[in-house]
Amino acid sequence: MTSSTVRLGGRLILCGGLCLALAGCYQRKEYKAPKVAAEVLQQRCGDQPATLRPLCERVYTEGARNAVLNQMRLGLRAMELGYWDESERAFDRAIDQIEAVYADHEAARKARSLYYEEGLKDFKGEPYERCMAYYYRGLLYLREGDFDNARASFKGGILQDAFAEEDQNRCDFALLIFLEGWAAQQDGDAAAAEVLYEEVKKYRPDFEVPGPEDRVLIVAETGTSPRKVADGVGHSELKFRRGRSFTENRARVAIDDRDPVTLFPIEDVMWQAGSRGGRAVDKILAGKAEFRQKNEQMGTVLTDVSSTAMLSAPMWGDDMGAVQGISAAVGLVGVMQMAAAAKAQPHADTRYWDNLPDAVHVLTVAADAGPMQVRVEFQDENDTVLADLSREKTCNIAESGSTLLWFRSREGVFQDQR
Repeated sequence: MTSSTVRLGGRLILCGGLCLALAGCYQRKEYKAPKVAAEVLQQRCGDQPATLRPLCERVYTEGARNAVLNQMRLGLRAMELGYWDESERAFDRAIDQIEAVYADHEAARKARSLYYEEGLKDFKGEPYERCMAYYYRGLLYLREGDFDNARASFKGGILQDAFAEEDQNRCDFALLIFLEGWAAQQDGDAAAAEVLYEEVKKYRPDFEVPGPEDRVLIVAETGTSPRKVADGVGHSELKFRRGRSFTENRARVAIDDRDPVTLFPIEDVMWQAGSRGGRAVDKILAGKAEFRQKNEQMGTVLTDVSSTAMLSAPMWGDDMGAVQGISAAVGLVGVMQMAAAAKAQPHADTRYWDNLPDAVHVLTVAADAGPMQVRVEFQDENDTVLADLSREKTCNIAESGSTLLWFRSREGVFQDQR
């Protein structure tokens, strides 16, 4: 036994002890919201309508962690209330930050990091939530007759559906594909529209292609937002559940004095929440949980081996120091494995966009110029009309261009989770 061997063994034992202490002291981090002065909130939200100001203030008081989520919530509520400029700004900011997560900088790397606590990441949403942000921004463009930007927005949502986290999947978001086709048709690009409508029919075989003279699009949204829940060991699995407190799942419209026509149910938002590229999934983050479990098991085995070898080292006589050094090295690796497992926090992030709908229904019609009276009715699974949810709107159809009519069965519904 040499003195260098003894020194090496001692250093490894000391280093292993320090790593063990650090691993033992690891605690789950808690997010601390920034403190925002009242005058700052006044400067940033003072010009907002009174009904939107609380949502605007949350964008700043909850900080970057929830900024995208709160911009989404604000944008959709502003749409409901007819504050179009405020809605456009909110969705533009949300989309800018969604796209920033894929850039090559530290914040983007943290958002994708295996070792960064899920609940502490800046919220960018699951693929279906990001798709819906582009959907609403596209509707706002359609409302203005800006078909080029509408097409770009719907295409951006399609890309978000195809690029789910780090995996490439096929896009099956029929709503976005249809709307890109509709925007192309209204923009005079019949060839592109035809291709996109054929793509829709792959996912919705009973979908009826809009007629060449159709220039009124009616969109009706039913139900409440899909929910995210944490399940599994250590709350590591993210699961999706259908929204609560609604019974409507159909929509129909009566135009002027005509008989009601049922809208086509083009998208189940809950299905999109719980699927990837058309494949149903029931949990997310399983890989991260498995990573932690395997490292914990490996670390435990190696530290047990190290402890046993340390206890038996005196039996080796002159080679005791070498055995202790090797044992310490094995123990160090074990402790490092356990520390890596402790850092790979698999806690599922259950924040979600809580004022989304459960499903989206569409109808396109031809119309002459002049006033049009539209009444939308929502029905339950027994086809019973839910009278308290009915909506009515009068619009003037212009001589040229298209018209968007957008209805929601539930307005101002938030589940206020954080």
